[in-house]
Amino acid sequence: MRILLFSMVFMGCLQLSKAQDISVNRLPFCTKSQSEIAPFYSDSLLFFSSDKNVKWLSKPVDQDNNNFYNLFTIQQEADSSWVNESQFLPDYFSPYHTSTIAIYPDIQMAYFTETQYKNRKRLGKNAENLHGLFSASWEEGELSRSKSMPFNSKRSYNTAHPTLSPDGQFLFFISDQADGYGLTDIYVSERNGEEWGPAINLGAVINTSGREVFPFYHPSGRLYFASDGHGGHGGLDLFYTIRTSTGWEKPVPLAAPINSPFNDFSCFVRSDGQTGYFASDRQGNDDLYEFIHLFPLFDKATRQKENTFTYRFFDTMGGKGDGPLKYVWHFGDGQTAEGDTVIHQYKQPGVYHVQSILVDTIENVELFVLNDFHQEVKKKIQVYITSPEVVRVGDKVTLSAAESHFETFKPNGFYWELSDGTKQKGETIQFVFRKKGKQVVRCGTVSEADPHLKMCTYKEINVIE
Repeated sequence: MRILLFSMVFMGCLQLSKAQDISVNRLPFCTKSQSEIAPFYSDSLLFFSSDKNVKWLSKPVDQDNNNFYNLFTIQQEADSSWVNESQFLPDYFSPYHTSTIAIYPDIQMAYFTETQYKNRKRLGKNAENLHGLFSASWEEGELSRSKSMPFNSKRSYNTAHPTLSPDGQFLFFISDQADGYGLTDIYVSERNGEEWGPAINLGAVINTSGREVFPFYHPSGRLYFASDGHGGHGGLDLFYTIRTSTGWEKPVPLAAPINSPFNDFSCFVRSDGQTGYFASDRQGNDDLYEFIHLFPLFDKATRQKENTFTYRFFDTMGGKGDGPLKYVWHFGDGQTAEGDTVIHQYKQPGVYHVQSILVDTIENVELFVLNDFHQEVKKKIQVYITSPEVVRVGDKVTLSAAESHFETFKPNGFYWELSDGTKQKGETIQFVFRKKGKQVVRCGTVSEADPHLKMCTYKEINVIE
């Protein structure tokens, strides 16, 4: 069983697609006759796997007459151009399929998928040709001798497509073990000191009777993956899920044009959550694409002001409120107060009929009306973030801008900048805070009439364990 290659031949589709504020471009170094998959970006280098021929005088193929996959790198310049494509450490990896790699410079480790046998004789016509996961130390562009992960199998099942949580404690990958829900499932192993624990299936919320492949764990806590078992646009589609205090959430599909009627899979998302890469066969062979969320920039943000609806009222008619005389204020909401100067808080916006009346306290009669006017009570003009004041780490929190007030300013969508550096769009969003302490969220909007007119508010939320 081959779980690494997903080419299906379809033709058509534009090179540049834009919808829902997302730009998708096929990367210019991709070739028409070969496949490029499994992107991973680190330190201006894009790692990927390709079945392009790396031999001058021969074209090695596997037992199914398919080209072998090898790892490549290409460098991104300051002007975003791509240069210096080359095979990555050709003398280090197996010459018989190396399909995915994930490199983590902060912990000086790399994890990758390759054929478990490096002896050509073990890859004969009817050989099992099982794939496994391997780890190696990564220092100054060099890899140490690789180690086979403890949950590999040379006889029964494949393991592939590693991705690591930012703290290095959890390794996610896929496998076609017999106890799974479908053709391939996503599993996780937890690190215990220097050892890795058993492979644990992520369960039926994520895994289906179809294929779940190419997981990618983002620093925000989102687990991206491809699946043909959760519905969607067709073929393999890209999804993400998050783990909260109650478990994994139902997977959410990525928007078009990232997902398409073709096979879309193996994504890498940059730390900002707005840009990244994925593979798709929408133009025939598997090619790499870059996506960019077209997100407006908000240079300035003001601290959110609460709508207290509190007003100070004072006499404007020069009446006398001493001795046996007193002021009685009627605020139009059923409440009254006494005094020549008073503070009153309304419960909600509206237009209220306000009067102040001079009253003779001896005779207990109203002498005359001193002030008579209508008070308009309004929300402050701002993007208003509605959220709990205190939340717990790992809880899913709803953030909303529905209570914002603009008057003549017409907003063209709401754009959120969250405390982990990721961004989202929508009037109401959901987010999981991963760190305790005071966390700042920002929400901005752009004028429908003039894109240069913007508003942005920030709010601090106390996150506890």
